[in-house]
Amino acid sequence: MDFVGIGEATKMLGLSRTSIQKLVDSGKLPAVKTNGGHRRILRSSIEALNQKMGHKAMLRLASSQPGSLQHLSDLHSDQEQIQVLIVEDDEPTASLLVALFETHYPDIKCTVASDGLDAVLQLERVRPRILITDLNMEPFDGFRLLSMVFSRTEYQGISTIVMSGLSDTEIQQRGGLPSEVLFLQKPISMERLRGFLDAHVQLHRHYRAFA
Repeated sequence: MDFVGIGEATKMLGLSRTSIQKLVDSGKLPAVKTNGGHRRILRSSIEALNQKMGHKAMLRLASSQPGSLQHLSDLHSDQEQIQVLIVEDDEPTASLLVALFETHYPDIKCTVASDGLDAVLQLERVRPRILITDLNMEPFDGFRLLSMVFSRTEYQGISTIVMSGLSDTEIQQRGGLPSEVLFLQKPISMERLRGFLDAHVQLHRHYRAFA
């Protein structure tokens, strides 16, 4: 993955260091922190945000007061497909899910992340309606990912499914799961998963029909 520092990001976006820092602090530009405390931003995230919003919109967003930042979800309101982010380091499981969506759900577009850190970088780019994640992943596991997602106001509209081979006891010992999460024990019950997906697709079609 190609990361850049704050200085290079200012040149790419044409914004001040302060504006870039505000975008990072608000979560609009996902970044990771090095051991030395420096911020590093994924180059493709910068390019995607620049293409999606444009300079003026980003400048307004960066200059907004904390707590009043406009969610970016409205930028995706006219999309024809439901965005789904799959976070799974087991390739056969990820392939099985992608095949399910491609075969039965033309309304759904999938993006696959290999671990929690990859998912953090994908979240802002994809802005998924549904997040499907495993728990046991290295080096950034599903527990850390869920903690981050549920602590951010801009991600509160995401519906979340957790798939794991961990028992309820093991999950509780590691801090448990948010009450809003749908938990599917591995091996996955495809009937429960499809029921969840069917409901979201029907709602999506309903709102599109009356939009």
